[in-house]
Amino acid sequence: MGRVLFVTGFKGGVGKTTVAANVASSLRALGSRVLLIDGDFGMRCLDMVLGLESETLFDCSDILRGSCAATAAMTEVRGDSGFAFIPAPMNFGGEVFPQESYAELIAGVRADFDYVIIDSCAEATDYYVSLARQADEAVIVTLHQSTSVRAAEKTATRLNALGVNRLSLVVNGYRELCAESGELPDIPGIIDRSSVRLLGVIPYDGGLQSSQEKAELAFAGDRRKKATPYEAAFFNIASRLRGKRVRLFEGVANPMRRSRYLIEK
Repeated sequence: MGRVLFVTGFKGGVGKTTVAANVASSLRALGSRVLLIDGDFGMRCLDMVLGLESETLFDCSDILRGSCAATAAMTEVRGDSGFAFIPAPMNFGGEVFPQESYAELIAGVRADFDYVIIDSCAEATDYYVSLARQADEAVIVTLHQSTSVRAAEKTATRLNALGVNRLSLVVNGYRELCAESGELPDIPGIIDRSSVRLLGVIPYDGGLQSSQEKAELAFAGDRRKKATPYEAAFFNIASRLRGKRVRLFEGVANPMRRSRYLIEK
């Protein structure tokens, strides 16, 4: 059965959607079958990051109210049958769906994918709680700043209360020089403050933002080109999710060609 990851954080703008999309792309590059679900019914941004704004017909709410099957709401990412996406509602009116509907949605897609990754909203709405309860584990995303780390701590506390006890942390936009100078917290300090196991660190890179604007995902470009530092970081996270032991900043400072990362596919 597929493993359900809930990518979350009670602070907006930390990069949950960026992390969800690029971890999914990296897992797919390694040969895993991946389904991405946009669980942010209020914002609905994942389709833009994937370049699928005009490619979807049905959405999560259609599945939850029984208007269509989950497969009918799926859209292939880059024409890849092993990489699919279910969008959030375009104009969500706050409809409340029973918990069983969410359980049926996830149960219906687990068998066809190795990973089901849910990109969450930033507040504990009814649908947030319902989706979180379907997850096997949660990946909490924080920016490299103290206020964001505090939000990650509060997120972990809330998830534990919901019964989601397998938690990990991704630090996004990490600025190593600022950590070394003491301007921003270092990695041990972030772990201590959040009390969450570290899964990975994404270095700050303005190129990641521009790539996202163009709907370019990690390892989706020319495989002959050298990977970016952030691609190497997402690869490390994907590898750890697949059970490999990888050093924290393995290959991030000096990435290899993209093709070198994809030898397992």
